[in-house]
Order: sequence, then structure tokens, then C-alpha cells
Amino acid sequence: MKALVAFLGLASVVLAAEAPASFKVGYVDLQKAMQTVDAGKTAKADLEKEIAAKKVGLEKRQAQLQKEAEAFEKQVALLDGAKKLERQQELQKKFAEFQKEAQETQMQLQGKERELTQPILSEMRAIIEGLGKENNFQLIVEKNEGAVLYAEAGADLTQQLIEKFNAKKKEKKK
Repeated sequence: MKALVAFLGLASVVLAAEAPASFKVGYVDLQKAMQTVDAGKTAKADLEKEIAAKKVGLEKRQAQLQKEAEAFEKQVALLDGAKKLERQQELQKKFAEFQKEAQETQMQLQGKERELTQPILSEMRAIIEGLGKENNFQLIVEKNEGAVLYAEAGADLTQQLIEKFNAKKKEKKK
């Protein structure tokens, strides 16, 4: 929130020289929009279904490993040193493979979430741009993140910033 306030303050100062009589700023809660639109609800349901299926598989595998570890604990006193070390290393390897599998599953689910939400977000951004133009907004930000979703054309000061920064650095070197 502090970043949003600071950004808006900076934006208002920087744009004040060229600002029209009424500077309109709007915001959008993309998270709320994503959870409310029908396509977002469908994407969330699809993702939750896949998460549930993956969770069941991981839980079964974890339970199996837990049983193996318990069986090993019961047999540990009966095993000789070499056999005990071999079984212990085998279990450690299986637990490491399980952790790797769980991490890969997490990454797959994050990829799936991006795959499902990206088209919706792209469409929303196009609508936001249309709303900005249609309602004469100079700036539209994301409510929770403070990211700029729309800026009126001509408000890009990047080249001026680069030139002034480089000029200032050259002055300091002198």
C-alpha cells in the first residue's frame, strides 16, 4: 500500500506539468474480478479438481513411505550394520524422490494456473484499456499490487528520464 501511495504521489508530481484540468485515476481489483467472472470460476474449479487429484496421489505415496519407515524402525534392531545402512539409504532415497515429485507437482500446478488464467487476464487488460479510453482515465492501477494497468498514451516519460539521468551522471563526472 505504501508503494501505491508513493507511486501515485510521484505520478501526480511528474504528470502535473502536462496534467489536464481533471486528472482521473481509477483502480481495479483483479483478484476479485478473476474470482467473480464466470471464466475465472471455471478456471478455479478446474484447477481445484486437478489439485485434489494430485493431492490424493501424493498422500497415498506419503502413507506408503511412512509405512516403510515404520517397518524399518521395527526391524532395525534385527538388521546387521551393512543391511541396516543399505535400507536406511534406500528409504532416504525414496523420501528425496517423493520430495522432488511433490515440488514438481507444485510447479506443474502453478503452470496450469498460469495457463488457465493468462487468457482471462489478457482479455481483462484489453477491457481495462477500453475503459480507460472510454472514461478518460489517465491512469488505472491494480488495487492490491499497485501495478499500472493502463496509462494514457503520451504519458510515457521513459526517454526523458533516460536523457536527464545520463546528463546528470555526466555532470557529476566533470
